[in-house]
Amino acid sequence: MMAGQITVYRSPDNRYRTTLYEKGGQRCFCLSEKTMKGTLLTEFSQNGKIVDQIYYKGGGAEEALKRHLNCEITVESRKEYERVRISSPCKKCNNEGKIARELDLANVGYVENVPVVPIFRCLGCGQRFYGMSEEYLNALVSRNTGLFEKEELERMGGDRRQFVNTLNEYIIRIFASKKITRLVVNE
Repeated sequence: MMAGQITVYRSPDNRYRTTLYEKGGQRCFCLSEKTMKGTLLTEFSQNGKIVDQIYYKGGGAEEALKRHLNCEITVESRKEYERVRISSPCKKCNNEGKIARELDLANVGYVENVPVVPIFRCLGCGQRFYGMSEEYLNALVSRNTGLFEKEELERMGGDRRQFVNTLNEYIIRIFASKKITRLVVNE
């Protein structure tokens, strides 16, 4: 992915968070978290939008991060974990800076099942959101083509953007039925 070296901060609960780096024309950072059954690696834009998320079975958080970034890393310890800041006001109470990933609020070492669609919560009013950016949905589809029928893959090959838009519409309907709205991060 990148050459050179990047600094990574390890929190007391063994979450590894990189400094900002360039990827695909945007500034990003990566978070690697060891769960009960594997390691969750999440890549964010500098504003907190999820760009990609990969779950590795087994292995450690530092190793997953090195493999993903494909560069040398320097690890520095921090006294506490700095949760991901989301640049978006809550749609319900309009508070800015109050939206947090539900995984940031949990002891990730005890998390057994990581949701494919990341969930967020407003710390002010409790409203829940799902985070599914176009970049993340595209990456998810690309890595999981085995989950689709032959006809679906043919449609995807014909017009990938339309295929991803159709998937996004399905996701919207599923979460709307649970009264969970989509998180839109300010760019």
